Amino acid sequence: MQNFTYHSHNNSQGIFDGRSSAEEMIAKAEELGFEAIGVSNHLCVHPSMPNGASKMFFNDPRQAVEVYKKVYAELDEVAARHKIKVLKGFEVDFFPSIAWRKWFEEIIRCLDYDYLIGASHFICNADESYMCNIYHLERLPEQITPEDKNELLCGYWKNVTGAAASGYFDFIAHLDYCTQFGLCTDPKWQETKQKLIDTISRRKQAFEINTGGIERIGRPYPDWWICQELIKNNVPVVISCDSHHTSQIGRHFAEAEDFLHCCKCKHRFKIMK
Repeated sequence: MQNFTYHSHNNSQGIFDGRSSAEEMIAKAEELGFEAIGVSNHLCVHPSMPNGASKMFFNDPRQAVEVYKKVYAELDEVAARHKIKVLKGFEVDFFPSIAWRKWFEEIIRCLDYDYLIGASHFICNADESYMCNIYHLERLPEQITPEDKNELLCGYWKNVTGAAASGYFDFIAHLDYCTQFGLCTDPKWQETKQKLIDTISRRKQAFEINTGGIERIGRPYPDWWICQELIKNNVPVVISCDSHHTSQIGRHFAEAEDFLHCCKCKHRFKIMK
């Protein structure tokens, strides 16, 4: 069974959304006999990010870099006290615009990272002038029309597909994350999902089976059928617990491993550092 995880979060700097400290997360992974743990707090920076959206979301790249460097300095200090391999990553919210790409490329040039995970946690309009965290859908304007909401949801899939095509990332997180909120589950979104599958398959872009979904909605992100399609197309896969607390490290890995065995999966993703 896979004995490492690259998708984990902690409460570094008191602003990220983990519920355990870096020390606690790393110590727990070591206790479980993991060979490595990757720490991948959120990297979410965008010119249109609303002020006050979350402490861990930034609309100033210089401020973001200052925080991210402190996160990595803390990780280096904690890792030095443990024998387990500790890798430094980020879960990056991807946006297609030139403005975002410019900021992102400037930021990562300043960071000594081991890997990057591509992700999307937002629905947004085509020009990225308006965005809303999927967790904050109740904040959508009351006057929003079904057509407006459809455009915003298309923005989610555009971001995930763009992340897979960008070449920036080592693997892509929770491909159909929005479905946990009951979004994009009806048949009309099938063509959109197939386009994402085709993009990932063509590029052989590694993806994760995110077992956090098993706990929340009874199946991983992405849905089992999407995982199966990608595995059939020889896309590399990694199991991720997306842990925000020590109790979640390695959750449901055995179930994911059984699925991969049944699919006769031959291509697994692993960071060789």
